[in-house]
Amino acid sequence: MADTTTTYKTRNIESALSSKGFQGRHGSKHKLYVYEGGSEIDIHTFVSHGVKEYGGSLLSAMRRQLKLSHEEFDGVVKCSIDMEELAGIYSEKGLI
Repeated sequence: MADTTTTYKTRNIESALSSKGFQGRHGSKHKLYVYEGGSEIDIHTFVSHGVKEYGGSLLSAMRRQLKLSHEEFDGVVKCSIDMEELAGIYSEKGLI
């Protein structure tokens, strides 16, 4: 069963995404992170400017948007999965 008590600081999520090939694009209320590891692919997530920490349903939504399992997402944020490994995960899933 997934750990629903996990929380991550927004700045840690943003830093991890940037280091894994996601490019941030500013919007009005959210910053959009789009995966730039291949040709045109639809892997993206939104990060709210006003949220200091993500947990629960917000993390669940972010995982779905990024097409990652709980464990894969945790690995990305905790940096146990690097850029090449993430590209491999997306390749195995047929996304890139």
